[in-house]
Amino acid sequence: MIGMNTSFGRSGVQDWWLQRLSAVFMLVYVIIFSYQLISADSINYATWNALFSETWMQVLTFATVLAISIHAWVGLWIVSTDYIKPTGIRNAFQALVLVVCLGTIVWAGKIFWG
Repeated sequence: MIGMNTSFGRSGVQDWWLQRLSAVFMLVYVIIFSYQLISADSINYATWNALFSETWMQVLTFATVLAISIHAWVGLWIVSTDYIKPTGIRNAFQALVLVVCLGTIVWAGKIFWG
């Protein structure tokens, strides 16, 4: 169907920016998370539990899951539109990716606040 647009942004430039911003956000998360682990006296269940019981860490981790989902959706949408030519297969693939991304977001929300 001509004119059907299932990209995340309204244009290719917006999708490009979403991918770059989500990548930077994920990098910041990795740096913060690594610092937390490196600065801990020991890494055990108590340390892990204390880190993830902090609201700021829960929010940051959930935001990172959102960033990963946006990054994955945009990337796989671009790859699928470039390389999967049969419309039915491409739409099925994109629907599967969308379900996995949304499911991951819901699952993460349930883990942190369920």
